[in-house]
Amino acid sequence: MGAPRLPHLRSHYGARNGEHAPNGYSAEGRSASIHRCRPSLAEQAHPEYSRAMVPFSTGSLLLAPMVGITNRAFRTLLFELGGPDWYMTEMASAEAFLAGGRHEEVYLDPSPEPARTSVQFAAKTPEILAAACVRLACLPEASRPAGIDINLGCAAPHIRSSGKGAALLDNPDRAIAMVAAARARWEGILSCKIRISSSAGIEGTLKLAARLADEGLDFITVHPRLDSQKFRRSADHAITALFARSLSIPVIANGDLADAEQAGSLFADAPVHSYMIGRQAVRRPWIFAHGRSCARKDGLAGEPIDLCALALRFIDLVEQMLPFEWQKESCRRFFSYFSENMSFAHHFRFYLANAPTLDAMRQFCQDYFTQLPRDRFIAL
Repeated sequence: MGAPRLPHLRSHYGARNGEHAPNGYSAEGRSASIHRCRPSLAEQAHPEYSRAMVPFSTGSLLLAPMVGITNRAFRTLLFELGGPDWYMTEMASAEAFLAGGRHEEVYLDPSPEPARTSVQFAAKTPEILAAACVRLACLPEASRPAGIDINLGCAAPHIRSSGKGAALLDNPDRAIAMVAAARARWEGILSCKIRISSSAGIEGTLKLAARLADEGLDFITVHPRLDSQKFRRSADHAITALFARSLSIPVIANGDLADAEQAGSLFADAPVHSYMIGRQAVRRPWIFAHGRSCARKDGLAGEPIDLCALALRFIDLVEQMLPFEWQKESCRRFFSYFSENMSFAHHFRFYLANAPTLDAMRQFCQDYFTQLPRDRFIAL
């Protein structure tokens, strides 16, 4: 089946296919990687940003790492719709990468835009993370991401019990050693993503974040929920604002951010650098291009999105880019969120979750929109 036609949004935002990197960024190394654009008003008001090296300007939109979702197929779908200013892969295990685990090359694939992508690593020890950084740096340029993000927030039981993710919030010396080890061996962009430690609280987590920044992070993403909360309760972005005012590096806000306009309003009085969007990007994969369009007021805000074409295109990308045994699960995870655009979301979600094959998924999507043509297009 040929790829259905998608809105041609990409051309409105300059080259998005690796022809050139954002703000002069190159994955060749830090010495050649940073080109400081003219400071924004926020940067002028908070000169500490001048010490930071980030490859995207203030107010940028980043894709959050999501297990089972932010693989190459999903990132390519976003790319074709305009894409974020920076991508994060789904979490990869540093241990499995070093051991040559099955399909690790899929987790670490930075396509379609290596120069705008960070691989997120979870690791148990500084030594393991350092070795993973060295090996990643030795990959050919086309396979090498521009950045590494260290997972300090995942509270999934099997991650936490292994001493990774959010477990490191309660082991600050090890967390600091992890950043130091990565910085010593990785010349690209280095960041981390954290939650708030249930045991150390806001103050203790802020102190840890300051020490992490001192070890050489380029930016830090704050998801202002306790590590024990998962997605219960709303994200408390007063905490994010506190971190942004207190830290010497750019702070990226994450958690319950619906779009760029809402994020900009929420942080109008706080020096938050940029915004990371997760689940909303799965519900509305056009969110990044649409956000830039609204900010630029270039008239694209009214271009309709063809949900049938988009759904079929995603299934095609999954089939082309992911291992066979991942394909149905990746589609199920995507459609569990994407279905919320439909009038009969539960029916749409339930069928696709139980469809036996990708072809059955395709046929259902076509049948659904044939029967409910009013659901097919969303006017922006």
